Amino acid sequence: MLLISNMKWPFVFLVFLTTLSTGFSADSLVVRKKFLLIGANAMAYKGSLQNAYTRWTPGFQVGIRFQKKKNINGMLSATFGKVIGEDRSYTKPSKFSDQIQPVSKFQTSIFSLQYEAQFLLFRHKGFRVFVSQGIGIFRFTPEDWDGNTLFEKDRTRNVGESYSKTSLQFPTQLGLQYWFPNQMGFGFQVGWLNPLTNYIDNMSDLSNNEVSDNIAVFRFQFFYHLEQNQASPKR
Repeated sequence: MLLISNMKWPFVFLVFLTTLSTGFSADSLVVRKKFLLIGANAMAYKGSLQNAYTRWTPGFQVGIRFQKKKNINGMLSATFGKVIGEDRSYTKPSKFSDQIQPVSKFQTSIFSLQYEAQFLLFRHKGFRVFVSQGIGIFRFTPEDWDGNTLFEKDRTRNVGESYSKTSLQFPTQLGLQYWFPNQMGFGFQVGWLNPLTNYIDNMSDLSNNEVSDNIAVFRFQFFYHLEQNQASPKR
């Protein structure tokens, strides 16, 4: 199940790059604007130790939005935060050795760096509705409830089971923005980070369910106009 889930993302990425290149190659004479993004996030984890997005924690987002007054615009941003999870009824599968001692609750600090293409769906006066698909780097550090790292503790996972704390991610989101005449704006996004790792909770083989790890996110955003320029015509 996890393999099938992971295999679909390279295809999504290929479609994303094809659409992005097509949209950005159209006009050379266009006004380009840059906006500073500052955002507050609410994030929740779902995976081996939690089968629903039920425990929300705060996060912070900062970035730059690139606007070309077209149907496709780009944004580069970084997200910082922490997610938590707990399964009070968790029991280790009986087929594993007694020497293995997995945790039933965890906390994971995350850093996410992503570029996303925003595809405009609807526009009315200052309102904009869009969907976005992105690609980025996902860095995470699982810890126990006392703040001790779980990455080096081999006995919390199956024998020989290891992972990298850095992964690719393909965030998918739906957004709403409102722009004022002074070119400042507010935005709201909801979606998933879609990291290509099953170890946000430090376990995979020891899971009692088939839920792949993921993070849902609500983003509240403020945009401040930085600069604008006009592209030179092609020769």
